[in-house]
Amino acid sequence: MMMKTVLKIIFVLTLSILPSFAEDTSLSTTKGEKSTASTQESTAFDIFYQGWQAQSDQNYSKAMSLYKTSAQQGCAVAKFHLGQMYEKGLGIQQDYKVAVDLYKKVAEEGYVKAQAVLAEMYHTGEGVKQDSKKAFYWYKKSAEQGDLQSQLALAKMYEEAEGVKKSLVKSAQYYKMAVKQGSAEARTSLSIMYITQEQMHKHYEKGKKLLRKSAREGEVKAQYYLSQLYLKGEVYKKNYEDGVYWLKRAADKGYAKAQYEIGQIYIGDRNLDPTYEKSVSYLKKAAKQQYASAQYDLGLMYYEGIGVEEDKHQTYIYWNNASSLGDKDAEHNLKILCKSFPEVCK
Repeated sequence: MMMKTVLKIIFVLTLSILPSFAEDTSLSTTKGEKSTASTQESTAFDIFYQGWQAQSDQNYSKAMSLYKTSAQQGCAVAKFHLGQMYEKGLGIQQDYKVAVDLYKKVAEEGYVKAQAVLAEMYHTGEGVKQDSKKAFYWYKKSAEQGDLQSQLALAKMYEEAEGVKKSLVKSAQYYKMAVKQGSAEARTSLSIMYITQEQMHKHYEKGKKLLRKSAREGEVKAQYYLSQLYLKGEVYKKNYEDGVYWLKRAADKGYAKAQYEIGQIYIGDRNLDPTYEKSVSYLKKAAKQQYASAQYDLGLMYYEGIGVEEDKHQTYIYWNNASSLGDKDAEHNLKILCKSFPEVCK
């Protein structure tokens, strides 16, 4: 019983319910009315909590019933979870329209999670007609309430003039908000903006420091971008050793593009002894992440027997995958392969 009470307290703190559930919260409310409102709020949340437990047990019909009762009493988080059930089709036929209507109601009450979900739906066009302006509107609402992902999205929208007039200054403001919440991704994006955008040239040196800081702390995009600056001699003095070092760091953290490029380096770079085993290993890691160029190169290696035993069946698999990802060279080669070796394409 004590464990349930502790979990309930933690859950209440986590949800941070914003609006009051009372019908009347004006200053003219009498002492007796306040007591009634408080009891109603407690009851509404208790009913929601029972619904949440039922949902956790995958008893969706019971959860739906309890959420509806709680929502009717004004519980914002119950409305939000009810919207999620309609959106995901949990225990009921999926209905985006009902979900969006519920999200809108609770978002307009100030519930930050609903604002963020609505923004994402309008941004991606999932369940609604894609609308960058509406996405921007709801991202702004949730970002100003401290939602980290909304701050990142809003910064990118200002940077790329998506749904709003371009403003690097405002973009930087939202990146900084996210940085204050500990986002290394935001720090990387901010550093790249400072380095690459002429309008931000006065922050150039700060950008370089921020980029290195993010890379040292393990932010994979910072590591990759830093590797490119060293390899190409842009911003930093060209340094092949440092470039490969940061590229390998990014690859080892699972960044597909870095895995592909370090795989290429191990094959044909004169500064390293050709190490086909390592090359194939990195290319396969990138291929597993549906990186088309890695799929194509592996197909070629198996076709020619470069670093691996010649295997036309493997060639077919990799080129077929690359072709399905839009690689035109793979599509072209696949036709030739199937004409020359029809047995492998069956």
